Amino acid sequence: MVLPEGALPAALDALPYGIVVIDADERVTYANQYARRLAADDLRVGEPARWASTQQPSLDERAGSCEEEPDRRGSAEISAVTISEGLGGMVRPMRVLVEGLDDALLIVLSPLPDSEGRGRDPEQLLREVEAVSKVGSWSWDVDADVVTLSDELFRLHGLVPQSLPSTARTAARQYHPDDRSAQFELVDRCRRTGQPFENTHRIVRPDGTERWREARGQAVMEDGRAVRIYGTVEDITERVEREQALRVSLDESRRLAAENESLRHEFEAQLSEVRRSSSRIVRAGYETRRLLERDLHDGAQQRLTTLGLILRSAQGQLSEDSPPALSVALDDALVELQAGLSELRAMARGLHPAILSDAGLLPALEVLVARSPLPAKLSAGTLARLPGPIETTAYLVVSEALTNVGRHAAASNVLVGVEHLDEALVVTVSDDGVGGARIESGSGLRVLADRVAALDGRLQIDSPAGCGTRLRAELPCG
Repeated sequence: MVLPEGALPAALDALPYGIVVIDADERVTYANQYARRLAADDLRVGEPARWASTQQPSLDERAGSCEEEPDRRGSAEISAVTISEGLGGMVRPMRVLVEGLDDALLIVLSPLPDSEGRGRDPEQLLREVEAVSKVGSWSWDVDADVVTLSDELFRLHGLVPQSLPSTARTAARQYHPDDRSAQFELVDRCRRTGQPFENTHRIVRPDGTERWREARGQAVMEDGRAVRIYGTVEDITERVEREQALRVSLDESRRLAAENESLRHEFEAQLSEVRRSSSRIVRAGYETRRLLERDLHDGAQQRLTTLGLILRSAQGQLSEDSPPALSVALDDALVELQAGLSELRAMARGLHPAILSDAGLLPALEVLVARSPLPAKLSAGTLARLPGPIETTAYLVVSEALTNVGRHAAASNVLVGVEHLDEALVVTVSDDGVGGARIESGSGLRVLADRVAALDGRLQIDSPAGCGTRLRAELPCG
């Protein structure tokens, strides 16, 4: 087959093997790129290759045959040997005699798997691995009672490597006194039964420091008895300390969580008691105001009314001969009496309107809205009678809100809404005034908020500047 110029070298360079051609004098006449990488400095065209002159047995010699060698002209002779000198790692060269190359030979170079690790000292490799992993190894010749420790295990024990010979008894001296018997039992059971073991224990170094170790052991059995026990030891002190710190932290977290839960229950109990106490105070205040209003109506108001009748009777008994000053005095007394009676009645209504007790919340609110100095409207549906403290608090919320609107809001109208939703009575008072009202800023609103909160309710106010005010009270009444 005729190939274009340069095609054959390009094809050989693409092969995953090294291709070398040598002449009869063992000089290199051709090498592809992969071969030059494998052989490095020991591969130069026109110079001999030391590794190429390695004597190799023929096929018949390797087979131990004494028969006459057959004619191999026109066929390929293949033999192989593993060599390393002069090559990068372990490489297998295969010499192939190809017809048409005259006296030249074709050598195929292929790297062996794991070539970098071949030929190295296994003990040195083990020492390097143990040093990196911080894992030591040991072996106990049971019959001779000789314990062999690796260098890394000496270091884990806080000792200079190979600083002293060791037996089973001397090796056990470093076990922590509290862990020694359990470790003896594990090793002895492994010696008797061949059962492997794994455990965690402590040692005490010569300087007195304690270290945690994780040990594994396994026995070599012959004729039913252990002749050798070997294993590994890993220092896990940092891991154990982290786990212990984590356990302490978890225990502390559990303790704090339990304390918090106890405090939460205590707080909830106290809060419940405060709410019950506040409710009792509100109810007591309600009863007190109701009794005081009744006493004022039945007592002081009746006496003042009777006094007015007496004064009018005295006024009617005056004659033409009575002193003019007496008539004037009686007139003045009646005027002052009437004014005082009006104030007393207003005071009684503020304490607890009689209509609230007699007719209920809606009639009382209708009277309150009708007396508002500003145009006011009441929006409410049918409302059944509610507990006295609820009705009184709702009435006072509307009364205080209407008073504040008249004094501060500069509003043109007011809307009062009352609605019984589910288990709560919702009272709203809205105006179109200047806004800017705050519960914290007015003592009246602050008192109302406290009164509503005492019944486990909520008082909210929405009063942006220039956009009016909306007061909303939610009173539970389920």
